[in-house]
Amino acid sequence: MAAVQPLATVEGPRTTLPVLPIYAQHLAQQHNRCKQIVVMNDPPLARFVAGVKRPVPASVSTLGPPSRTVDLVDRAHGIEGFAGDAVTVSWNIAIPVIPTSTPICRGPCENLLMVNQTSIVGTLAPEFDLPCTSAPESTRRRAALSEFRGKWLVLVFYPRDFSLLCPTELTALSARIAEFHQCGAEVLGISVDSIESHERWLATPKAQGGVAGLNFALASDADGAVSRAYGVFLEQQHIALRGLFVIDPNSVLQYKTVHNLAVGRRSDEIIRVLSALQTGGLCAEDWTPGLATIDPTRALGPGSVVSHYRIEEHIGAGSFACVFRAHDTTLQRTVALKVIKPDSPLTLSAVLDEARSVAALNHPNICTVYAVDDSEGIPIIAMEYVPGRPLSKVLQGSALEPKDAASIGCQIASGMAAAHALGLCHGDLKPANVILRDDGVAKILDFGLARREERIDPQATVIRRGATTASIQGTPAYMSPEQAGGGSASPAGDVFSLGLILFEMLTGREAFCGDNIPQLLKQIRAVEPKRFAADMSEPFASILSQALVCDPPSRQITMQQIAQRLR
Repeated sequence: MAAVQPLATVEGPRTTLPVLPIYAQHLAQQHNRCKQIVVMNDPPLARFVAGVKRPVPASVSTLGPPSRTVDLVDRAHGIEGFAGDAVTVSWNIAIPVIPTSTPICRGPCENLLMVNQTSIVGTLAPEFDLPCTSAPESTRRRAALSEFRGKWLVLVFYPRDFSLLCPTELTALSARIAEFHQCGAEVLGISVDSIESHERWLATPKAQGGVAGLNFALASDADGAVSRAYGVFLEQQHIALRGLFVIDPNSVLQYKTVHNLAVGRRSDEIIRVLSALQTGGLCAEDWTPGLATIDPTRALGPGSVVSHYRIEEHIGAGSFACVFRAHDTTLQRTVALKVIKPDSPLTLSAVLDEARSVAALNHPNICTVYAVDDSEGIPIIAMEYVPGRPLSKVLQGSALEPKDAASIGCQIASGMAAAHALGLCHGDLKPANVILRDDGVAKILDFGLARREERIDPQATVIRRGATTASIQGTPAYMSPEQAGGGSASPAGDVFSLGLILFEMLTGREAFCGDNIPQLLKQIRAVEPKRFAADMSEPFASILSQALVCDPPSRQITMQQIAQRLR
């Protein structure tokens, strides 16, 4: 018979009416196959449950004083339910169903705590707070998940102290505790045994089946609540399976595996998994610490699938990502899929946070961000696919007609004005980040994602650090003087960059040229706007004379004003 975990467990005989609407609604709306509810030692609770209307009738009974375990057998359907101290449900199906959350009353009913009852990789790990033995160099006598935040945690569930396999596993992990600490990780063993049993086991020599000298703490999950929350509890035997869980510093469960009671876990595989998780990359089956991870930007090709996107063609590469044309199999549309390079100097969280910010923009001259995803270990940004040519390709060796330069400049300024109105800056505005469609519409790309890689190419995005902590961010040939001095992106900096783009569209040549980055930065810091505005017709002359002012506070013209003058 398959053991079914309780839908709801309320500790103690107290009346728990505040919690009832939570699970009653859950029963009525989500689990219409509920057959039986057993209520122990709480008549008010029984009366309330009996009055809940459900799609199918349920039998409700009130039992006497709570006992440790009550088995409820529904032999007609081949399942077995388990009752804790108050409430349980046996299901009218052959396969156990485990709800995603359980209301638990640990104190007065006004202090209800919703506890995650499933351990799902990629979600917050179930909370716990258990008595434990003291580890070496520690006097802590309780182990709570909250106390491990900021560190990696390896949770090792095992069935019993003094058993045959458990000492082999735990002592092997203990022998490699220095390697776990080098990875910034702590190890915690958990079983249903009492603290007294743990202490006796820790005092018993290894030759006699003990774990004397163990280098990490053992916690006591006497009632099995934490083992249940992590899905490793065997109800009939009242023991935990050999569950292994790796939790990251943000308390997010990143890895889990459960072994049969007869199969031990290898410490080297645990360390390999921990190290692999910490790379943040894709690690093959034969990956070991020190080896390179898989580079998805090189491995992906036509026919490859990432999330629900099918790759069709590689269409470009930038300083920190590669771009593919892809088919969205869910919404049946073509998208541009930006895949972040594993050696990008950007942190993944920074890339994804900025992409989410840009996703709020909705303007005809800004490339729309559809989605941001890293659920499969490959950080991707799905964007509007814009067929056309980069402005940088259009400008190769030739100038544009003034009316065309005005049209493109107006569109860029309009899009940037909308972004600035929302407090967003680009930071790397340049011809390569503007796509011209065949119908003449200009689209700004890589909005807010421009970064910061050390390169000698004046057309590439760079990050450059000097003796101070200040960094140079952007593309040197289109950088504002304040960025060249280590300043951050700003609306005024975007205005300066657009001034340089206007100059290039009108003349067919870059405003600044140099053999290396220091030469370019020197020219930018000594910019003379009058020299660039000379011989230009209006409205270009007045725009350049204001947009290319060296001092940001004196750069009075805005994107909105530039757009109005170019219309």
